Amino acid sequence: VPQSWFGSASPMQTDIFHILPTDGFVNGQRSNLPYGEVASASFTSSNGSMKGSSATAGYSGTVFEPIDEYKGDIARIYFYMATRYEDVLSTWSSPMFDGSTDQVFSDWALTMLIDWHTNDPVDQKEIDRNNEIYNLVQFNRNPFVDNPNYVASIWSGSASCSSEPTMHVSN
Repeated sequence: VPQSWFGSASPMQTDIFHILPTDGFVNGQRSNLPYGEVASASFTSSNGSMKGSSATAGYSGTVFEPIDEYKGDIARIYFYMATRYEDVLSTWSSPMFDGSTDQVFSDWALTMLIDWHTNDPVDQKEIDRNNEIYNLVQFNRNPFVDNPNYVASIWSGSASCSSEPTMHVSN
């Protein structure tokens, strides 16, 4: 979640969940663009991330599309940020958000994030990251990593999550 969307305000700015390591040049190409699926790329990174015109129904601007391996991770980060900072979401500025505190996301963004969440399930890398943030840094967790079914529970059952709820906690 680009800091410019929430005015670089605290505590969001210091919440490590919204930060993923990335190449500086590629991050500069993304800038504060919304995530989306690219129809025609104007930039493609060496790992396949793209910037370009949106192929996502409902949004016609320029978007940035990460590689498939990170799409679910990013979706769960967005779900976490929306839940954790529900009380200040109305001040955030992005075409991905609808200005509400219930649906939170624009229709096109919600559909895409649920698809990304469903098609790129939680993996061990994400579980390890969640555990490390909890144990060493921030002492809270991303509940959408611990229980992916929360997405379907919160956002009107739009996601099809077939597994039973599980917790991924290490000592």
